[in-house]
Amino acid sequence: KAIFAVLSGVIGTLVLAAFCAGIMDIYSVVKYLPWIVGFNTAMTGFSLIEKTQNLIRRKHLAAAGAGVANVVIALGALMLLSNYFAGENLIGVSSAILIVVIGAICSAAGAWLAIKAQQVKKT
Repeated sequence: KAIFAVLSGVIGTLVLAAFCAGIMDIYSVVKYLPWIVGFNTAMTGFSLIEKTQNLIRRKHLAAAGAGVANVVIALGALMLLSNYFAGENLIGVSSAILIVVIGAICSAAGAWLAIKAQQVKKT
């Protein structure tokens, strides 16, 4: 269940990045990558909590880990694709670190929203 949450976020990131690359310059897509990753990792955190319910003990930590896994896999794929199609790596080390931090924070925020949604459903 956790793997599905992470892979759906990775696929979402790759699809949105590919869509943006189709309608705008590839160098502009890199500027919007933190927003794309933030949205998809928030969905990863939310999906992780929704799918696992009470199976995970430390939900926020697990969601942050899932967000980091999502970002690492997605950035790895995007770096390979940018090397293949553009002939250069478009994502630098500082950008990658920033995106990983954004992914962890947004995934934990998505988990927080899912926990709050579960509490509202119970009442």
